Amino acid sequence: MLKEKIVREIRKKGFITFDRFVEICLYDEEFGYYTKKRIGTYLGEDFVTAPEVSESFGKTVANYLEKRTLELSLPLKILELGGGKGFLAKDIVETLNPESYTILEVRKKPEWLKGINWVKSLKEVEPFEGVVISNEFFDAFPFKRIKKLNGELREVVVREKNGELYEDTVPFRGEIPCEIEEENEYCLFVGWKEFLKELFQKLKRGLFLTFDYGGKCREISGRKSFRAFRENRLVEDYLNYPGEADLTALVNFDYLSSALERAGFTVERLTHQSSFLLENGIEKFLEPGEVPQALMLLVDMGRKFKVLEATKVHSR
Repeated sequence: MLKEKIVREIRKKGFITFDRFVEICLYDEEFGYYTKKRIGTYLGEDFVTAPEVSESFGKTVANYLEKRTLELSLPLKILELGGGKGFLAKDIVETLNPESYTILEVRKKPEWLKGINWVKSLKEVEPFEGVVISNEFFDAFPFKRIKKLNGELREVVVREKNGELYEDTVPFRGEIPCEIEEENEYCLFVGWKEFLKELFQKLKRGLFLTFDYGGKCREISGRKSFRAFRENRLVEDYLNYPGEADLTALVNFDYLSSALERAGFTVERLTHQSSFLLENGIEKFLEPGEVPQALMLLVDMGRKFKVLEATKVHSR
């Protein structure tokens, strides 16, 4: 069991940092949430992503990609980060018929997904010009939880007593990109910097488009960023179910925008998902009777999710 593996590691070290706890829970080869639990092709496992809600999402994105690649004189070569179950890829490929479509994903390729390249590492991706797209990808990295307590930044860690897990804090010696108020918390994703550096070495010229929930520093620093989902609901007792819950946090789009600009990209815009979908004609792709789906994409998800677009028009 995964809990037993975690307990053994804690007993060797005294505690584990929260990002290590997240890494084990989500990506352990034997019991990880993303590697073993959320691998089926059916919907509704703890949460539903936009491409799972309706095909209209992927078709609207495809419509936008066709227009923007023409404007930027880019080939229709697409790399999707964290393609999950493949629903977004299927809808884009069926709508666009791109020159190539590659998914970067740690999970196994679904047998029903045809005409898609599937890789588990950026090392398998050749440098290219084209499009990088993702939906709920950057929130799936391990993250630290940094709290401000009595004016001091402290890091959440996981300890154990008699085989049971519990949270504690230790002094945090690093830096965070957002100011936080007393008793508030900031989730610092680990691995973004290294991943983005490698990614930007692959994309020589192109369009970067990502969908995720989060916001600018001022929007996320005063809110509860960390969340755990199990059986379609938010849970507080996630320490009792390692590997059985999705552990996630709000994305800092200020940090992501800065990383893109340092890599030679121009950030074109950051907007709400609802605005993006309406501007790009989602109504043309909705099937009759898809009112609940439209409301979810445009109202529920539409207000919570952001869309960040950046371009690099000159290779370097």
